[in-house]
Amino acid sequence: MYTIKQASTLTALSIDTIRYYEKAGLLPNIKRLPNGHRFFLPADIERLQLILCMKKASLSLEEVKLYLDIAETSTMTPEMISSMLQHKEKVKSQMAQLQTVLDFIDEKLAEGTWLKKKA
Repeated sequence: MYTIKQASTLTALSIDTIRYYEKAGLLPNIKRLPNGHRFFLPADIERLQLILCMKKASLSLEEVKLYLDIAETSTMTPEMISSMLQHKEKVKSQMAQLQTVLDFIDEKLAEGTWLKKKA
């Protein structure tokens, strides 16, 4: 059992973000203590980590909610699999672009200059 502060630490999400996700319906059935404080189970932490991963993959909160809602009731449909594969390709493309940037930075660091001097 985790407090919201512990959940925040474990997921690197702010407390406000966790509360927002709960209000948005991404964290249904968060339990509360008699004093009204939220407490999180390991499954809730895992769900937060999944939300974070999906957000990093550029899914909107609406898309995340759709996937989570379906995951609660059934298995992934062919449409969901296709959509997730498209997101995967998008992430791979972003990674390739970032690798190009890293390679450029490494090259400039090795040269010791950012711009070549004009002759």
